[in-house]
Amino acid sequence: MTLPRIVSLLGYAGLLPFIAGPLWLTLMPHTAPAWLDHSWLAYVAMIAAFMAGSFWGFALPACEGPEGTMGLVFASVLMIVAWGAVTLPFTVALAALIVVFLLLLLADFWRERTLGSVEGYFRLRTVLTVGACATLIWRLMI
Repeated sequence: MTLPRIVSLLGYAGLLPFIAGPLWLTLMPHTAPAWLDHSWLAYVAMIAAFMAGSFWGFALPACEGPEGTMGLVFASVLMIVAWGAVTLPFTVALAALIVVFLLLLLADFWRERTLGSVEGYFRLRTVLTVGACATLIWRLMI
C-alpha cells in the first residue's frame, strides 16, 4: 500500500498550528492573547494523543499476538501521557510532549519492522515529528 497524497497534505497542514504559536510569540509578543499558550498546548497534546491513537489503530489488526498487544498497551500509555501533560506546569508539559512525540516515532519504527509498513508513512512521520519537536523546543526557548 502506498501512502495517499491527502495523508501527507493533512499531516503538513496539521503542523501549521504548531508553528503559529511560537511564531506569533516571536514576532509580535505584545499582541499575543493570554489564552494563546493554553490553546496551543491543548492542540499539541490533542495531536500527540491522536498520533498515539493512530499507532493503536495500526497495532489493532495484530492484537491477538504479543506484538499487537504490546503495541496497544504502548499506544494507550502514550495517549494517557499526552492527555495528562496539559495538567502539568507549562515547561514540564512541553518536555513531556517532546518525549511522547519521540516515543511515538520510535514506536512507528518498531511497527514498521514488526507489524508491517505503509510506503512513505515512516518518512512522513519522521519529518512531522522533527517539525513538532522543533516547535516545542522553539516555544521552550521563548
